[in-house]
Amino acid sequence: MALPPSPPRRPRRLLLLLLLLLLCGASALSLGVLFLAGGAHEALLSRSLPYLLPPSRGRPFSPSSCAPLLPSAEAFLLAPAGDPCALRTPFLLVLVASAPDHAARRQAVRDTWGGVLWAGGRPTRTLFALGVPSEPSQQAALEREAARHGDLLQGRFLDTYANLTLKTLALLGWAATCCPGASFVVKADDDVFLNLPALARHLGALPSPPPPYLGRIHWWVRPNRDPRSRHHLPVPLYPGDAFPPYCSGTAYVLSGEAVPALLGAARHVPLVPLEDVFVGLCARQAGLAPLHLPHMAGSEHFPPDACCYREVLFSVHGVVPAEMVAVWEEVGTHEGACSAWQRALGLVRCKALAWLAA
Repeated sequence: MALPPSPPRRPRRLLLLLLLLLLCGASALSLGVLFLAGGAHEALLSRSLPYLLPPSRGRPFSPSSCAPLLPSAEAFLLAPAGDPCALRTPFLLVLVASAPDHAARRQAVRDTWGGVLWAGGRPTRTLFALGVPSEPSQQAALEREAARHGDLLQGRFLDTYANLTLKTLALLGWAATCCPGASFVVKADDDVFLNLPALARHLGALPSPPPPYLGRIHWWVRPNRDPRSRHHLPVPLYPGDAFPPYCSGTAYVLSGEAVPALLGAARHVPLVPLEDVFVGLCARQAGLAPLHLPHMAGSEHFPPDACCYREVLFSVHGVVPAEMVAVWEEVGTHEGACSAWQRALGLVRCKALAWLAA
């Protein structure tokens, strides 16, 4: 008796081929998600910016030329006594933009990351920059705070949102004049948690000369033309359709050599009231390309997590004083906070936590 014919093998082969294609597609999708969520594409894109910038068109700043550049802030009402960088030149000079009525935020920074003198085996120094309060009664409190801590820089301008650019010019002018040997200058807001050890290790491992301008890049943001918005930018002040790439003002890093170059370029840039945009415009004028650091959170808030705050992120924005102290205590008690799988996922895991908490 003849055996029945065996079924054709082609459908089985097609099924195996389809399964293989599905597995390859899923793997490619997973790698793409990791690549995009981790910010690697932005970091690669930012590396092309130096080839797209015009040559520098500003003379470097020197202390002798401070007065013409900063007519309202060349002298400070309050400043650290003596030479704060004479004893130990900081690797990281952290200048925190604050406001007169933010005493609780400043104290939280002092009690946590801003109170350390060494980070990643390198010296650091943290100071606070602010302007003149609208309420005269607040000035006496600021003078007592300055006498107690010796870490306030108070410029001769009214402390308002519109004057944030003056505040940045004042703190950078002070850095170039009074602490020119700092390897890096970090500008941060007073509601930012900075992971100084991780940041110092990253910056210390960069090739020489280091990138001049680093942070979370905002790409081709359009100016706000709504006169009711505090971000309003009239056309005569900035007629362009979009800003060049610039680093988020919540926290960014400048090399020591970039600071005088930025101040020199500032003479040729319109004084737009958006300080991070202004710094980006000065950087473009000076021929300094921003480099994207995906581990800087920008304006995104990450929920408290010992692994993210200790080993992954360099900065976190929107941290209130109580949360800052609690996170600092938790991070300090979790040696080796990340497990192997958490470390492998890194920034992708932290972004997923932020997305779930939003």
